[in-house]
Amino acid sequence: MMEEEELEFVEELEAVLQLTPEVQLAIEQVFPSQDPLDRADFNAVEYINTLFPTEQSLANIDEVVNKIRLKIRRLDDNIRTVVRGQTNVGQDGRQDKTGQAPTAATCCPSVSLGPGP
Repeated sequence: MMEEEELEFVEELEAVLQLTPEVQLAIEQVFPSQDPLDRADFNAVEYINTLFPTEQSLANIDEVVNKIRLKIRRLDDNIRTVVRGQTNVGQDGRQDKTGQAPTAATCCPSVSLGPGP
């Protein structure tokens, strides 16, 4: 029973995560990438088989795992930088918005905002 529920959940999740071809094309145009992990048709089994084509190549698994961890850290750092930048832009915008009226009045005291004469 539990396996059936898990299978249904996975199928529902995969259905939700499928992007329309138009959206996928737009993403590829904005963020071109040669990384197989970024492909819409990414297949984890094929990817692992390319990393480890033979049993002997599994001896390098620690090196591969460390490279992937480093890549994840870099992505996390990039995401953190973007989020902070957006937060700072939002804070700067609020400061500009709240400070805008007094600055305009100070710079242009002869401008009247009320009804004309």
